[in-house]
Amino acid sequence: MSIEKMDRLMKFSKKKFLNFEKEKQEKVLFEFIRNIEQNWHNEPLRKELLNEFYKCLGYAGYKVELNLSWLSLREFLSFAVPLEQHLGKDLKDDDILVLKEDGRRTKRQIIPLYLVLDNLRSSFNVGSIFRTAECFGVSKIFLCGYTATPENPKVCKTAMGTESYIGWQKFDSIDKAIEFLKENAVKIYAIETMSNAKNIAEIEFTKPCALILGNEALGISKEVLKSVDEIVSIPVSGWKNSLNVGVTAAICCYEISRQWGL
Repeated sequence: MSIEKMDRLMKFSKKKFLNFEKEKQEKVLFEFIRNIEQNWHNEPLRKELLNEFYKCLGYAGYKVELNLSWLSLREFLSFAVPLEQHLGKDLKDDDILVLKEDGRRTKRQIIPLYLVLDNLRSSFNVGSIFRTAECFGVSKIFLCGYTATPENPKVCKTAMGTESYIGWQKFDSIDKAIEFLKENAVKIYAIETMSNAKNIAEIEFTKPCALILGNEALGISKEVLKSVDEIVSIPVSGWKNSLNVGVTAAICCYEISRQWGL
């Protein structure tokens, strides 16, 4: 965005700013933070935005003593993030500007691991698992029942582009996915918290293999558990005896990658 266009959007006189309702004032401050961060490497635009932002902070009654000439992005965020939190505007993972360079590997390493998502209700969790799976080189994701696919924009938003790099297949039911895996001689592990489950650290995962991750509230059905090769659990010691399904997927992918020396 040009400086001229940004100026038209982000310049407020004291009278205009104070005429806003408090909610609108907070929204303006939040938008300044987002635009400053996104345009940090455009020095002229960054300076313009910082100057206008500090004016509005003053109008709102905030006292700020920062050296604009020598301010780094890290120093700016050290001030801005607590302000975001104070305004009740915490960012989601997919809202955060990632500065680390992606795509440095010219070729992705693919491992013979498949993830089977059984009726996951949360599009956020599905997108998060896509991102994890791409990072660890998972071969494919099977989306069963009403699990959302990358055709859902919420999945894509959380997956942050990784849905374009990893294969996926839709099944009407998990039974069909299990049938497909068995026909292709893929060993199937169900990740579930139950008394007869084996500790993940004690399992030697076979190549190729698939992990079934169940519904966030209901878990994996008894019928499905009877059809898998092994039931695996992640030991926890807290009051809550289960992990978020996206976190579970990440732990399992890491453990398998570690075992396979990848």
